[in-house]
Amino acid sequence: MDTITMLQIGLGIIFIILIYDTFKPVKDLKQLSEADFKEVLKKQKDIAIIDVRNPYEYQTNHIKGAINFPLSKIKRKKVEIPTDKDIILYCQTGIRSKQAAKVLRKRHKNLPLAHIKGGLYSLKAKETPREKR
Repeated sequence: MDTITMLQIGLGIIFIILIYDTFKPVKDLKQLSEADFKEVLKKQKDIAIIDVRNPYEYQTNHIKGAINFPLSKIKRKKVEIPTDKDIILYCQTGIRSKQAAKVLRKRHKNLPLAHIKGGLYSLKAKETPREKR
């Protein structure tokens, strides 16, 4: 095998590892459907809903009562995550909230974490039970 072929194989392996790392499950992360999310809002009072999108996205549309902690700030430890509450993360599609969960799981091993699977796109209704209050 020549050097170029070995280099291509090595880069291919690195690419596969990076893809796997991006999409692998986060330990003890609850995946909430729209129905699950609404049920949690009805039953649980001591939760923090965190929107991990950028501020301009948050200003355009967000779940009422949500705190805006952008993923970039979570990664750089620029925000103080409430550790005394259950955390529900969300973004537009569910990808960034899952990345935020990975970061938070490394820092807080036992923090109750959940995210809205599919993000805001998965929430069919514009109004959540929190907005009715």
